[in-house]
Amino acid sequence: MVLREEMYFEPRTISPGGSIRWFGATYSADPMLCHTEQTVYIRDNGKMLFIYELNSDKLSEEEKIEAVFTLICKIEKPEKGHRYGRKIT
Repeated sequence: MVLREEMYFEPRTISPGGSIRWFGATYSADPMLCHTEQTVYIRDNGKMLFIYELNSDKLSEEEKIEAVFTLICKIEKPEKGHRYGRKIT
């Protein structure tokens, strides 16, 4: 079972209109328009969505993957108290 905590990154593709679907809702922001049809990575802390792009990833000498993400935008969620589609207790 995968536990999706606040630091989990979920991939999504931004639609041609500049929005993403996220657990039954549609979110958009002006900075996302520059990234249409691109895969972005989302973090959800229950109050806000954080939209990132992946700049680089590489395998380190210890055989660990090191990834560099850049924040595109933050979007406040209208319905708070749910993280990755599940109620926060």
